[in-house]
Amino acid sequence: MKMATLYFKTQFTYWLILFLVFVLPLILFFQFSTYPLPKVQYVFLGALFVSQYVFYREKEWMKSKEAIVIAQLKKELNKVPSTQEIINRQHLLSSFRNIVIAETAFEILLVMFWYKQF
Repeated sequence: MKMATLYFKTQFTYWLILFLVFVLPLILFFQFSTYPLPKVQYVFLGALFVSQYVFYREKEWMKSKEAIVIAQLKKELNKVPSTQEIINRQHLLSSFRNIVIAETAFEILLVMFWYKQF
């Protein structure tokens, strides 16, 4: 239960951004576009993965989140966290980000099936 709470607490904003940038425009395109662009769904799917490869720098991201992780762990553990605890939490958050990317890809696939665009 604690892991699920941490997941939603830390990744909801990231999921929302990915949804608004990749999934919602695809839904709107399929629903309202009069232009027949074949295989546009694969462009969105490819853009999702390429954007993560181009923009996501794990080391820089982990460094930027270090202060937040330390504050969270201090609050949870009621003590100063060890370096290993900090690293473990950062890796956990990094794996959560990967899960969000996979969820967004799955949502794009669901949209493809919904609109019968293979």
